[in-house]
Amino acid sequence: MGTESSRASDLRGFLREIRRVETQLRLRQARDRIEDLEHKLVALSQQDAVTGLPNQVRFADRLDQAILQTQRADHLVGVLVLDLDRFKRVNELVGHSGGDEVLRQVAQRLEGVLRQGDTLACMGGGRFMVLVPKLNKDLDATKVGKNLLEAFRSPFKALGRGLQLSTSVGICVFPQDGLDASALLAHAESAMYRAKERGGNRLECFTTTLNQVSLERQEMEHCLREAMQNGELQMYYQPQFHMDGSLAGAEALIRWNHPLLGLVPPTKFIPLAEENRLILPIGEWALRESCNQMAHWQSLTSMPLLLAVNVSALQFANGDWDACVVRALVESGLKPDRLELELTESLVMRQGHEDVRPLHRLREIGTRIAIDDFGTGYSSLGYLQRLPITTLKLDQTFISALQPEESEISSEHIVRAIIQLAHSLKLTVVAEGVETEGQRDMLELLGCDCLQGFLLGRPLPADAFEALLESMAAKAFLEDPRRER
Repeated sequence: MGTESSRASDLRGFLREIRRVETQLRLRQARDRIEDLEHKLVALSQQDAVTGLPNQVRFADRLDQAILQTQRADHLVGVLVLDLDRFKRVNELVGHSGGDEVLRQVAQRLEGVLRQGDTLACMGGGRFMVLVPKLNKDLDATKVGKNLLEAFRSPFKALGRGLQLSTSVGICVFPQDGLDASALLAHAESAMYRAKERGGNRLECFTTTLNQVSLERQEMEHCLREAMQNGELQMYYQPQFHMDGSLAGAEALIRWNHPLLGLVPPTKFIPLAEENRLILPIGEWALRESCNQMAHWQSLTSMPLLLAVNVSALQFANGDWDACVVRALVESGLKPDRLELELTESLVMRQGHEDVRPLHRLREIGTRIAIDDFGTGYSSLGYLQRLPITTLKLDQTFISALQPEESEISSEHIVRAIIQLAHSLKLTVVAEGVETEGQRDMLELLGCDCLQGFLLGRPLPADAFEALLESMAAKAFLEDPRRER
């Protein structure tokens, strides 16, 4: 009996030991699994999800290591930043999945022209970085840049379509162009932007002049971010006239009056606002402000006036921009048929069927849709019937070429054809950039509907435009034959 009791006790102890060992094994396996997952998480956090390349975090770490090694070995380090030219166009043509496939092809090609030991990284959105350690001379970095440009010579393919791409490349070298990773990346990026400004499909090396440009750009962006809060942005209104000289309405234009810089040209701050997506809050403010102003003016006169407001590509791509328009109309009380949204021809043509639904929704409530810079974009005119367009704005390049005394270089035949086409589709034609009496007279002969330009009126602040409106209303009252004498 005692022997059996002892055996049972031994068995229970053996089982407890087995369970203890099993528990330890499970804990060890769990710890190993957790460590494995942590390693994978770290790797994923330093890897671009689309291309599988290192991302900016891992690139900066490798750049720091290369700088340390170079300081000991007295070598140079090259840093290159590439940004695909007009990559948004690719996404618009083949969708985001097709765009991702193109990025993977680009990554594969770029890796093919780099040396073993060089690092290619992807920041997303069509931007890549290259680290070239152990350079012997500055020219080696330029040679690498030329090889990268050469990789774009043959077309890429996505969803069965051939796509010809190019890239802008910025180059800087340690130590002369920067002493740490942050400075080197910023300087290479500055050089890349210079390459873009010069038309793209080229490389630029960093210079001290570029550094000054970069600093000015950063300062300008900082000032622009504060401009709305400080009340530095204001709306100007350029009058538009019917052919009989009566006021048709106005185009709303944003102006920036900086306390130190003075009036900053739109050509300088609008591209910056679009690049940094500041155009979204600025554009919404401009829409609300101008709608409120036009609603006020419309209450002062019986003349029906039209407000033309420009829409940027970013605003168009932003999913709720049509809702922003509706809110601005409701809050201001401006009738929808008194608002005309201006989109460039190239912007409209880039949109797919789904992307233009906001245009149809806005047209259904009465909002007018104008194509700005007409005649400078695509040759296909099918979209004029497909989209809910109400107005064509003749680009000023055609207006400036209206020179009847020089018929061989005159744009008269083109303008006549556009006006006839527009009228056959029941569209209104507005000529912008009218600067001479001769241009006005020729446009009248050709049957243009409305005019806009310095000959008739420059952009005016709200108070000056209101004075013009009152003057025009008084003139119309005095000339009204129904008025009692």
